[in-house]
Amino acid sequence: MTRDCSSGRITARDIAQRLGVATSTVTRAFDAQSRISATVRARILAMAEELGYRPNAIARSLNRRRTGIVALVMGDMSNPFYPAVLEAFSLQLRESGRQLLLFVVPPGGDADALMPQLLQYQVDGIVVTAAKLSSHMSDLCARQGVAVVFLNRRVEDPTVWSVCCDNQRMATEVAEYLVGQNRQACAFIAGDPDVSTTTDRLLGFEQGLAAYGQRVVAHLHGGYTYEGGRAAATRLFSPGQPVIDAVFCANDVMALGVLSHLRMNTTLRVPEEVAVIGFDDIRAAAYAEHGLTTVHQPVDQMIACAIRLLGEGRPASATAALYEIPGHLTIRTTA
Repeated sequence: MTRDCSSGRITARDIAQRLGVATSTVTRAFDAQSRISATVRARILAMAEELGYRPNAIARSLNRRRTGIVALVMGDMSNPFYPAVLEAFSLQLRESGRQLLLFVVPPGGDADALMPQLLQYQVDGIVVTAAKLSSHMSDLCARQGVAVVFLNRRVEDPTVWSVCCDNQRMATEVAEYLVGQNRQACAFIAGDPDVSTTTDRLLGFEQGLAAYGQRVVAHLHGGYTYEGGRAAATRLFSPGQPVIDAVFCANDVMALGVLSHLRMNTTLRVPEEVAVIGFDDIRAAAYAEHGLTTVHQPVDQMIACAIRLLGEGRPASATAALYEIPGHLTIRTTA
């Protein structure tokens, strides 16, 4: 039997010589879409199993001019929402027959610095979440025929897709719920003021309150972190500050920081005197010691939409580029 001398591995040529068929026939036997008789395919697969042969996925992808690899560019890995997104994305992508290549953006960085290296892998598509990408780089991807989808973020770039929760609508529902609970003094704790998740959630909250003649009485920034949420709560509930009876946070991590401050550093009762609501519905939100009322993001639907859009090429227009999927308000013990 002829073997690959450099690696000692069984090759397609070895199988072909054993069975008296062409090497290309062996290669096609591992492609379910190829035209080959069931009998020949069965003989090849049986021989491959006996000899321990596995086809070279990289070589096959080069032959098809499609790698089957999708790059996921992620930031903010300290927020448990994003590792959960990574897990769900990886599982759905594998079900679609493609593979994941992960790039992590360091805190405060953007995806531009990664793009030259990333594009060397000839990926079929790129999904960006919790990271920034310049219009120059997204245009470069478009010119190379690589689809770009922003997940959990809305961007003003007609060359890329955006898939996110309907943040504005859900924040309006939060406001309506708090007003219905007879809350009179609502505060908002924002994350990054330069990203759509913050601006859309603030806008929706303001509009929801305004419909009932109320306004946001305090607007602080917590940087999407637990420590930032605690620090914002310290300022909100320090002596001499106006009374606050509800706090809506732009993510759950900050909301947990607010809860910690209220329970450990004040005598205020949650939810009797202060309601706390987050956004994301991370796993810790449902823990009994937290019981956090929050907006549940439709992560599975968002991911399914993003994966589908990877095969759609460039958006036809800026309007068509945005997909907003409704979430739902999950009521627990904090509001």
